Amino acid sequence: MYDAKGDHEKALEYYMKSLAIRPGALGKNHPDVASSYNKIGVLYHGMDDNDKALEYYTKSLSIKQNELGENHSDLIPTYNNIGNLCNTEGIMIKH
Repeated sequence: MYDAKGDHEKALEYYMKSLAIRPGALGKNHPDVASSYNKIGVLYHGMDDNDKALEYYTKSLSIKQNELGENHSDLIPTYNNIGNLCNTEGIMIKH
């Protein structure tokens, strides 16, 4: 809601609260924790903080790959987000 209204700081506050709770409730490698990282990455990308966006996308991707495997469909949004970040900002990622 706050993100859609452009209140990125308030949105980040609530995303971080969610991220603080999820690992304790679900385990630090739960796919929902990865989703929180991904959402925070999207928010940072929208705020043009590309280093932070990539940091959170990478955390999300790592959890998803470890828990779901390399080819699971739940990795698609994170791969797309990283690709968009690289495409729009000319970022080169060493893999």
